[in-house]
Amino acid sequence: MKVRTVRYIIKEGLKNAYRNKLMSFASIAIVTASLIMFGAFYLFTVIVNYNTQAFKDKLEMEVFLKPELDDAQVDRIEESIKANGKIGEYKKVTKEEAYEKAKQLLGDDGKVLEGIDASFLPVSFKIKLKDPQDSKEVVEQFKNMSGVENVAYSQKTVELFSKVSYWVRVISTVLISVLLIVSMFIISNTIKLTVFARRKEIGIMKYIGATDGFIRWPFVVEGVIIGIIGAVLAFVVTGNAYHALEVRFNADVLNMGADLFTFVKFRDIGLQLIGIYCLAGIFIGAVGSLISIRKYLRV
Repeated sequence: MKVRTVRYIIKEGLKNAYRNKLMSFASIAIVTASLIMFGAFYLFTVIVNYNTQAFKDKLEMEVFLKPELDDAQVDRIEESIKANGKIGEYKKVTKEEAYEKAKQLLGDDGKVLEGIDASFLPVSFKIKLKDPQDSKEVVEQFKNMSGVENVAYSQKTVELFSKVSYWVRVISTVLISVLLIVSMFIISNTIKLTVFARRKEIGIMKYIGATDGFIRWPFVVEGVIIGIIGAVLAFVVTGNAYHALEVRFNADVLNMGADLFTFVKFRDIGLQLIGIYCLAGIFIGAVGSLISIRKYLRV
């Protein structure tokens, strides 16, 4: 395609958008609103997935050994933990450390332990897995290991978080798809009004030999312009709203001394979000335009 032709297509696309200011404004508003809702579902999905993964990464498995084991038996079990490729890291909790922790937990009632040494308490290992999906297999291995009294791991909690994350993704995908289709339909109808007003001109251009592409591209450019403007506006609104919520929510969580659920930093997802918005805006505008002009090219 010649440079002159490209300039003509872009110029005509800009003219079309300007000539139909009211309809273009309506389309931009619809695209902006749709993308803001799209962004809200997307960000919610990102937050849920982030917190689910963070929870899994923090989750520890605790293996309690039988209190009567001697040092050599404890060392053998520790060696098997070191050799397990599914274990990322571990920490050994001695009888004495367990005893001190028990006294702290009892607080003022800690005096009930006076006169009792730490020998009745078990040695334990706090373990973090490389992949939480391996938890069932690793738990079974330890339960069947000689010298192990009990294995504590919140498998049901992990499964619950995973299921919630899965259904959030599914529901968000469905709602996002509906929003994109509605936006394309609205832009298609908007540009269809422009095409209808110029139907005779398009017919004449077809009769004198203009190609479908030469006629179609200015309208595609018009749709893309509408989509990009809507994407930028949606990003500005979403970005400011999310940043304000993120700062407030994370500050409240920090003040409470809890970090079970936090917002992802906007700076970590901002670039990704504007990219998704622009791609979605361009796609909506281009496809909507192609749908609207298809009928009038059949001369």
